Amino acid sequence: KNGTIRFNYINRPVTKLMPATWFLKENKKNEKEFILQPLPEADSWQVELLYQNAVRASSSLGEGLDEILKEEIILETDPTNKVCVVRNGGLLCMRKRPLKTNFLGIGEVQYTLQRGYGQYTIEGEDDENALGDLTHCIFVVHGIGEAMWSKEDVSTLSMSEELEQLRMTVNRKKVTAWREECKKCEKQKQPLPPPPNRVEFIPIEWYDKVRSPSHSLVTSLTAVTLSSIPALRSIANDVIFDVLMYLTPEFCEAILQCVTTQIIELFSTFQRINPSFIARGGKFSLVGHSLGSVIVWDILSILKDKEDQNIPQGNKNDPIKIDVPASPPPTKHHPLATSDEAATMGYQAFAKGAENDSKHGTWGPCLPKKMTQTIPFTPDMTVFLGSPIGLFLTLRGAHPVFDELRAVAEAERASLIPCDDEEDETPPPVFDISPIICSPFSLPTGALYNIFHPSDPVAYRIEPLLLPEGVDNHEFPPPVFLSPDGKSVRLHVKARQVGDQLFRGLGSLSTIFDKSVENAAAAAAAADAEAARKMSITTTTNNGKEKKPSEMRPNFSGCIKGRECSFRLGGRSTRVDFQMQPGVIDNEYLSAVTAHSSYFSNEDI
Repeated sequence: KNGTIRFNYINRPVTKLMPATWFLKENKKNEKEFILQPLPEADSWQVELLYQNAVRASSSLGEGLDEILKEEIILETDPTNKVCVVRNGGLLCMRKRPLKTNFLGIGEVQYTLQRGYGQYTIEGEDDENALGDLTHCIFVVHGIGEAMWSKEDVSTLSMSEELEQLRMTVNRKKVTAWREECKKCEKQKQPLPPPPNRVEFIPIEWYDKVRSPSHSLVTSLTAVTLSSIPALRSIANDVIFDVLMYLTPEFCEAILQCVTTQIIELFSTFQRINPSFIARGGKFSLVGHSLGSVIVWDILSILKDKEDQNIPQGNKNDPIKIDVPASPPPTKHHPLATSDEAATMGYQAFAKGAENDSKHGTWGPCLPKKMTQTIPFTPDMTVFLGSPIGLFLTLRGAHPVFDELRAVAEAERASLIPCDDEEDETPPPVFDISPIICSPFSLPTGALYNIFHPSDPVAYRIEPLLLPEGVDNHEFPPPVFLSPDGKSVRLHVKARQVGDQLFRGLGSLSTIFDKSVENAAAAAAAADAEAARKMSITTTTNNGKEKKPSEMRPNFSGCIKGRECSFRLGGRSTRVDFQMQPGVIDNEYLSAVTAHSSYFSNEDI
């Protein structure tokens, strides 16, 4: 529009659309490919005149190239550089060089000029043109350190650049599989399948909104930073400081407001550009990387609070919902806040029971005030990559809360089971009386996947927090290996699994002899417990207070053995934790260096 190119979904400078005859060939780093940069119109006319003179001089009617090879022109828009004609083997080419050259041209940066656009195709352009309609839009929230990765002097790719690579990888795999399927159909003389649908990845950038150079926080941080070892201090200020900011309620709210506002605005922009997207059955999803996954979790927690206010409790007429209790209402006090602070500060998604309950915690963020703005859709899919959510939930004390929701679901289900009535001849309905092992807590999303590299030092699991606190670590179900393209686990991973199972099997042989002793001890303990239950209905604690047996912490050791865990956290996805398959030759400590930053470039993703 008006001779300019504007970006729809990312904040980038407006590019001027200009005609050009001559282009600068700019080679990519460590690649054979190049990018064509147009020369300004004034410089292009100068280069064209030199080119026409070289063509005439080299013809049979010309005077030779001796004078042309000595001729140089100084660019009008770039006086520090010149353009000249040079021999390249038996060919002539136009080169752009610095006006002042070093001795023998050592360290001199030269560029080759190309006349006309030529047969030039952008990487991934052919694959994208082969795709069908757009059916899936994914908003991607970046993690820590984006302020550093986005600097021009840093070689690490920014999230926008990584998403470009991810988009090209997804398109290439889709088109490759489609073309192979077309070949099979042609051989079998069957109708060709339709082209695969396109997926759009839209980055959500919050670092530049919260960490603006004019922000007082950035100014104060720069003032107190020592001038020594600037490279290391830059890592602390641009990377680690993002986590510290998010742990502060005020900046946590600012980041959540920034991300939610961007999603709402880009959601409207996307619908304006693709007006029939929702009518065609298009879907929206969320992806969070590193700290971005915690932001996505908290955004879904706020959305859950809003939706839970309108969801009725389960009852006899609706037994399916009896084990999905609504979130407990927010409480007035927080365990880390004083009485004065509690009067002025509210805590989002604060899941705590009565005020005298000893279980404190929350699965959502702690904010200065209740956040009412939410995203305008329920994600069809939510993906966490290299996520520290398990660590954040542990710090928030979410495990006891998830346990309490499980106990409430167990009690609600038990209250619906009718008692035996001798006069009633109607057979009672069949109820599932097996204990609820996994917490019924869920987030408003169609599916949820916590994907991590086994060597990623920042990644944590989520599933153990949804199991009872008394479960031993060795009883946790192992993460599911990510198997892309419908393929099974790779051979070397299977061999490693077999080796681990064999090792555990051999280790268990040493305990066979002690089984009889353990069984006898268990029987004696059960008899003692039964006797204690009959003789006393209360237990006295060390401080002299009486504690009822119903308040005693149950023992969940061995409760998972032989049972398949099904987690309801992400709707249709019954498992949450997925780990990427390691390489054939993969050292854990060496892989840890790059594991956290390689998710978007990994073929399995």
